Amino acid sequence: MKKLIYFVAALATIAHLQSCTMAVVDAEEEGVWIKQPFLFGHGGIDPDPVTTGLSYGAFSSSVEYFRMTPQRYDEKFDDIFSNDNTPLDFNTYINIQIKKGKTPVLLENYGKDWYRHNIQVYYRNKTREYVSMYSPFDLISNREVLNKIDNQLMQDMTNYIQELSKDKEFPITIKSITTGAARPNADQLTEMNRTASYIQAKRSEEQKTIAE
Repeated sequence: MKKLIYFVAALATIAHLQSCTMAVVDAEEEGVWIKQPFLFGHGGIDPDPVTTGLSYGAFSSSVEYFRMTPQRYDEKFDDIFSNDNTPLDFNTYINIQIKKGKTPVLLENYGKDWYRHNIQVYYRNKTREYVSMYSPFDLISNREVLNKIDNQLMQDMTNYIQELSKDKEFPITIKSITTGAARPNADQLTEMNRTASYIQAKRSEEQKTIAE
């Protein structure tokens, strides 16, 4: 009985060792092997990325895929305050590209959720900071002001990545930032429409009085 158990265990081990995981990487991706040996050896992130084509690893290993073209991350803001405390809504987005051949470094240093953990909060906070410096009129209709905000954010985000890289390399490039025109939130828009209607009604009444 014991011999049968050992034999079955040996067959299972051989089957495990002979099985494998396949990585399928397209032209706009890099794959990173995360090695997890079944019995012997050391695990960890393979420093050599997988480029276009097929790659095979141990069945216990896994692969993380990264898009190498610039990726757009959209951020939506609700009730962000201008310099006169008017609540406004708007969207902004940042385009980021991972440096070629550096996906293992990115995964090792900052993990697969690197944007959410290391970029998103800082980017949103800096956006709020600059938006609060300008009037509702400028934020709604002045493209020159919005371009200025974009340029300031680009500089800040680039410096931020450089500072992080002094400790652990952060192999990404900020390609562009675009701040969309702000718009009043629903309550503010209702109030503005009510005010506009009141002003129009008052003008009509004044014109009627003058005509009479």
